[in-house]
Amino acid sequence: MNIIDTLADRAYIRISEQNLEQLFIENKDNCYKVILEDIYKLLQSEEHYSVGVRYLCFACEHVPKSQFNLALLKQCIQSSRIFLYANMLEKEDVIFEDDSLMDISQKAFYSLESDLLLTKEQKDLYDLFMKKRKLVVSAPTSFGKSRIIREIIAHNRYKTIAVVVPTNALLSETYFSFRMDERFKDYTLVYSTHSKPLASKSIYIFTPEKFDAYTDENKIKIDLFVFDEVYKVGAKDRRSSVFASCLYKAFLEQCDYYLIGPYFKSFSKSYLERTNGHFKQFKTDIVQKQIINYFPDTEVSFSQSSLPALKSKDLRLKHVLNYLDGQTIVYVNRKDSAEVRAKAISKNVEENVKSEPLAELIAYIKKTISKKWSLISYLEKGVAFHHAGIPKFIQTEIVELFNQGVIKVIVCTPTLTEGVNTTAKNVVFYDTTKSDIDLTGFEVKNIVGRSGRFGQHFIGRAIFLENHIAEDDIDEISFPIFDNEIIPKEDNIQIEYSDLNDSGKTQRADILEISKQFNIPLDILKKNKYVSFDNQLNLIAILREQQNLKEELYFEKSLPAKQQIDIIIKLVHEVLFSENERRQSWTTNNISRFVKKQLYFKPSLKSLIKEYDAVHEDTKIRNVLSLIYTYFEFSLPKYITTLETLYNYVYEQEVSFSRMLTQLQYGSNDIQDILLADAGLPRSIIQHLSPKLKGIENVSDIRKRLESNPQFLHGLSNLEIKMLSMRL
Repeated sequence: MNIIDTLADRAYIRISEQNLEQLFIENKDNCYKVILEDIYKLLQSEEHYSVGVRYLCFACEHVPKSQFNLALLKQCIQSSRIFLYANMLEKEDVIFEDDSLMDISQKAFYSLESDLLLTKEQKDLYDLFMKKRKLVVSAPTSFGKSRIIREIIAHNRYKTIAVVVPTNALLSETYFSFRMDERFKDYTLVYSTHSKPLASKSIYIFTPEKFDAYTDENKIKIDLFVFDEVYKVGAKDRRSSVFASCLYKAFLEQCDYYLIGPYFKSFSKSYLERTNGHFKQFKTDIVQKQIINYFPDTEVSFSQSSLPALKSKDLRLKHVLNYLDGQTIVYVNRKDSAEVRAKAISKNVEENVKSEPLAELIAYIKKTISKKWSLISYLEKGVAFHHAGIPKFIQTEIVELFNQGVIKVIVCTPTLTEGVNTTAKNVVFYDTTKSDIDLTGFEVKNIVGRSGRFGQHFIGRAIFLENHIAEDDIDEISFPIFDNEIIPKEDNIQIEYSDLNDSGKTQRADILEISKQFNIPLDILKKNKYVSFDNQLNLIAILREQQNLKEELYFEKSLPAKQQIDIIIKLVHEVLFSENERRQSWTTNNISRFVKKQLYFKPSLKSLIKEYDAVHEDTKIRNVLSLIYTYFEFSLPKYITTLETLYNYVYEQEVSFSRMLTQLQYGSNDIQDILLADAGLPRSIIQHLSPKLKGIENVSDIRKRLESNPQFLHGLSNLEIKMLSMRL
């Protein structure tokens, strides 16, 4: 063992035995000096570097008074090579001595040509990618993994790049970051599945569902594949199959890849071996987390405050929010709970928030959704709820106002804690379940990771109001196609036989035997991706037995008749939907009624909400938006397309449901409307602009038309114009 490691080991023992936060709060300069000397030693050691960064964050959170200790602190920051810590302190009027020539040259080593200043481990990551080119990275949420994406692209000569992100919110954020970066002006940015493939330099920015659908229809040669939140490939939920399909397509391309996610210890060895890839885990969290357990009848002290012992979880939440500084996310497990908690929190806020952007958002909600929505009164108090039953564009505005400090508290379900970037300093766990199932250690750690944002906070806080599974990393992210013995039959048939493992090949043989018994070609079933293999066979049996359906479902017009829609919805909902999907609150008759409304009357969101029968306005809004996002945009198009395929095969017909499905998803069949909707723009803006953009078939031409005709924007509110500029 060398002298540096010996000194670091001794420093680690000394520093671990102390309550550093309390010492820093007391701010005793004599203690501060000794602690900083130990932190400096830890930062010299590869083994103890992460621990050194942890204690350095606490030191930066409680800045020393003496110039001598400030000089020591600056030396520790330079030793950590996280130079932005010094920038953060300087914004708080902490004055350091000017950098020496050695300091400047050290910083230059961690700067790229773009003048982006990297941390030590970000630079290590960037250098590793430039060397390996096929890289899977696990690193904490605040590490800055996504920050490196643009640098990788800017410093290489890739022609066609696919960037796949887990949510529409991140799609919009990623698109905007590329569009505002001058280095990518030679690239065409594509985010709509209705855009044609281009021969020019292109960056395709999609969610997994959009990437999968687009590459099924269009052949593009990908040079670099970027996948954010790659851990979802191995998750056991309804999206895992489409995540796996996207990664399989990258495998088939044999392209360079950059796959990123938080808190996993290893990645599928089969995938890495077959692609000659490399895995690297970074453990250093550059924003530290303070964990506080405020359980029933337990008194808690933090930040020189004392919270009383209370049995009621709601009272504990109230006390926590009274003492917390900074933006706060409150995690709950259900949509209705988010609304109830937001109501309770807003009641404890005395004064209304005065903000012009907030007033514009409230006016827009009243105009396009409902004047009775309780969200309005909560927003006036600087409180919001956030879940899947909120329009995507409203979600985006809520997060933006939160990041600006206008909204102080967001009560949310997992929709906000999975991949959305916020400025939250605090995360409060009101619940520690998800759909009434305990959060895993990984899920807990991932949500905790949303507390504190690099560049704004040294310490993030996570406060638990009930017991929870201990934080932990996932041992390994598996790639189901290569690693699992059994995968869903409908997934198996999408894979090339030579790429299946031995279990997969045995399963394929069984599938072929079943399809032979049913006298149905595998290619027909293969067209219906992510639809249960067994449910497809059930529908085929029904179509063969009930020959009257041939005539009852046949139509030649652009849309089926109303009575035909009833039959279509009944077949897909009762035969093709999974059992879990059928458990949703929507009945077959109710779905059919609203589908007809959407197809024949092209209603606004406001009118759909009025049509729904419920006592409370919040229930109306929540359920109608669930109908739109779960059924209109996701489930029904998938299942009705399957019905079309199987109907045409069984009856040897050529009926097309495509116009019906486009109308259902987008509320229109006009290409300009579809492109605007894919950009994440609300119906109010689309209806205003549509007549002025007739026939335009790509986003760049839409942008040019609007730039040359600014009068087209007359009649839109300031908020709508801002939405337009952010998304086009």
